[in-house]
Amino acid sequence: MSGKIIGAGVSLILCVGVVIGVVAVVQSPKNETSSTGQLKTTNRAVTALCQNSDDQQFCHSVLSTTNSSDPKDYIATVVKTSMDSVIKAFNMSDRLTVEHGNSSAGMKMALDDCKDLLQSAIHELEASGVLVQESNIDAVNNHSSEIKNWLGAVVAYQQSCLDGFNTDGEKKVQEQLQSDSLDQVGKLTGLALDIVSGIAKILQSLDLNLALKPASRRLLEIDQEGYPTWFSAADRKLLNNIDNGGVIPHATVAKDGSGQFTTILDAINSYPKKHQGRFIIYIKAGVYDEYILVDKKKVNLLIYGDGPTKTIITGRKNYAEGTKTMRTATFCKSNFLSFRPNKKIFG
Repeated sequence: MSGKIIGAGVSLILCVGVVIGVVAVVQSPKNETSSTGQLKTTNRAVTALCQNSDDQQFCHSVLSTTNSSDPKDYIATVVKTSMDSVIKAFNMSDRLTVEHGNSSAGMKMALDDCKDLLQSAIHELEASGVLVQESNIDAVNNHSSEIKNWLGAVVAYQQSCLDGFNTDGEKKVQEQLQSDSLDQVGKLTGLALDIVSGIAKILQSLDLNLALKPASRRLLEIDQEGYPTWFSAADRKLLNNIDNGGVIPHATVAKDGSGQFTTILDAINSYPKKHQGRFIIYIKAGVYDEYILVDKKKVNLLIYGDGPTKTIITGRKNYAEGTKTMRTATFCKSNFLSFRPNKKIFG
C-alpha cells in the first residue's frame, strides 16, 4: 500500500511537471519575442550612448543596470552612479579625518578641504540629476552646456582634493583615498561628460525625431554692455542703478567707520536668514586685509565697491607658510559667478 502511495506521489509530481512544461512551451514564444525586442532596443540605446566614451567596456558595464529605451534614463543612471561614488568618497574622507586628522595640521587641512570639495561636488550632481529627471531628452540636449559645466566642476573638485595632499607624509592617505574612491569618481563623471557631450549625435543615431537645437551656451555669452546674456531685466536695471548711484545697499563697509561695518566679513555675516531677493553690500574705498569665505546658504549676494584700484581686498597667506593652496584665496564663495561689466562698479 505504501508503495502505491509513493508511486502515486511520484506520478503526481511528474504530472505537474508536464503541465508546467506545456504552459511554458505554449507561452514562451510570445514572451521571448517581447523580451528579445526590448533587449534589442536596450542594447541599441546603450551602444549609441557609449559610442562617444573613451572606455566603452566600462560604459556598457555602468549602463547595463538600466533597462529602458529612453536615453534620458541612462543619463540619469550615470549621474546617480557618479553621485553614489562621490558620497562614498565623502564618507571615506570623513573617516580618514578621524583616523589621521591629528597627525599634522597639513593633513587635517587637506582632509577638511577634501570634504568641502566633495560636498560641492554633491551639489553639482544634485543639480544635474534634477535637470535630467524633470526634463525630456530634448530639453536635456538643449541644456547640455549647463550639465557639462556642473560635471566639469565635479572633475575639478576631485582633482583639487587629491592635489591638497602634497607632502611625503600625506601621500599614503592620498593614495588610499584615490584608489578606494576618487579614481571611481573621476571615471564615472568623465563617462557622464562623454555621454552628455555627444548627446545630439547619439539622439540622431537612434533616429529620434526631436527638434534638436544647438546646445545652449548662455552661461558663457556676454553682451555688448559686458553682462551675461542670461541676466534678467531686473538685474540689469539694478546694476545700472548702482552705476548711477540710485541704489541703497543693505550694508555698507568702510574702514573709517562711516558705514555700518568696518570689515567685509561682518557685513556678509549680517545676511538675514530667509532673505528674499538680492542682498546688496557696498564696500567703500580702502584696503581690506581679510580672508572671506561665503557659505552656500548666503545666496543672491551682490557686492560692489568704488572700482578695482580703490576697493581692494588683499591677504598674505601662502603655501610656504604652511597654508594649503586652496585656502590662500582672499575671497572664496561656493558656486560663485563673477564677471566684470564695462562699467566701473566692482572692486
